[in-house]
Amino acid sequence: MLEKDRFLEKINFFIVIIFVFFSTELNGENIVSKVLKYNKNLHNTSALFIQSNSESVEEGVIYFGKERIKINYLKPRKLTIIISEKKGVYIDHDLQESQYFNTNKSYASVFFKIFNNNNPLEIPNVNISDSLIEINEEVEIDETIYKITFIYENNPIILRKIIIYENKESFELGLFGHENLKSLTKKFFSMVDPYLN
Repeated sequence: MLEKDRFLEKINFFIVIIFVFFSTELNGENIVSKVLKYNKNLHNTSALFIQSNSESVEEGVIYFGKERIKINYLKPRKLTIIISEKKGVYIDHDLQESQYFNTNKSYASVFFKIFNNNNPLEIPNVNISDSLIEINEEVEIDETIYKITFIYENNPIILRKIIIYENKESFELGLFGHENLKSLTKKFFSMVDPYLN
């Protein structure tokens, strides 16, 4: 009888361990699903930002559209960056000049991987705590490795910071003042050179 009781104790112990392991996994997957749903709902929203690195601080507004992201830098220089999954434009309003680039050959591609993703299993590198959720992605472009961290507040889920690491340099984009907007039109996200005459 004693042998049977020990055996049952061991079985119960393993069942509890398996239950705890799977409930933790399911809880983590559930939170990632909520983050992906939040990202999908970023369409037609904006947020104020402060971007900093070791040398400068810049301020502006970021707009999330359905297929494009528009970043307006307001201080200290007026710049605009508009990106889609395939292309982007950098507009220097002081110089009245625009430069186009391929986002597939830049770390901007990671933004669309995170913001347009529906599958929580495709987001493997996630750290979850009571107050924060971190999604970490890495991309190599022209032999340079970029590490990008998206930091969300956990309850409620709100995107608060994006950190981009390149070699030994990094810059942070702190987000605040999130706003839902009625509708951002395609024209608002137009990549046509505004100074083309």
